[in-house]
Amino acid sequence: MNRLLCLVKKELIEYPFILRFPIVIACVVLLALALFMSGNDVSVTWQVNGSSIIPDVGDFLGFAGVLGNFNVWVASIVAVILFLVYTPKALRKEREEGSLMFWRSMPVSDWETVLVKLLFTLVVLPVIASTVLVFADFIVWVLSLLWVPQTLDTTSTVTLWALLLHWLAFIGRMVAVSIVLVPFVSVIFLLSQVTRAPLVVLLVAIFLLNITTSLALGTTALGDSIKGLYHLPITILFSDNPIGTLFSVSAISWLGLMIVSAVCIALTVKMRQTDDFLARFGLGL
Repeated sequence: MNRLLCLVKKELIEYPFILRFPIVIACVVLLALALFMSGNDVSVTWQVNGSSIIPDVGDFLGFAGVLGNFNVWVASIVAVILFLVYTPKALRKEREEGSLMFWRSMPVSDWETVLVKLLFTLVVLPVIASTVLVFADFIVWVLSLLWVPQTLDTTSTVTLWALLLHWLAFIGRMVAVSIVLVPFVSVIFLLSQVTRAPLVVLLVAIFLLNITTSLALGTTALGDSIKGLYHLPITILFSDNPIGTLFSVSAISWLGLMIVSAVCIALTVKMRQTDDFLARFGLGL
């Protein structure tokens, strides 16, 4: 356990952005909520192509009405940004900065290091993002003691118990997101061992795969299935029914994704064990 905590602490030290960014966002949210709740004529609308992009009130147990939904939306975006910033550099940064040899000298295996980074992505980052939600909800609760703005409708609940349920609902949603992110993180970790832009390579590969399957098979069915899989994390994150969306994936698809994940993690560990680029592909002399 101590070794695990040390590795997590190491990640936080090497990536200060992971803590600084949520703190900055929390301060911005504090200012926005204070202005929003203290004003009598403040109106905020978030729409894309005419559709609201803030989850419905019912999704998150009705805490603080539109303000509670706004807090969830902000925390979700923070989680996405932390994922996009950390994952591509999780393994590559230590190689580029020369700290890889130092960590190899420590009593930590390559398997442990890769798995800790995987858990850091899927567990620690969502928890850090959820602290933004807790902070913002707590500010709403404090401010609700001073003001009772019209934005908090009569069906909304602004209590500490509702705040806890609000957070638990968000954590449950992030658990579902983390489950479907396992194969994506595994592929990104593998690609980061051979390229500086693993996300770009992954997106281009998916795009080319869609085009190839469409031209070869004369149908977009397979491409649509692939598109549905790589859209799945965002779909769950903003879905009205995240659990239902999670279970909508077929057992065969889950089996394929888990096999891909296991193979990518094993190859990532193998590549991390050598600095010889060719040797990573079994071509070293």
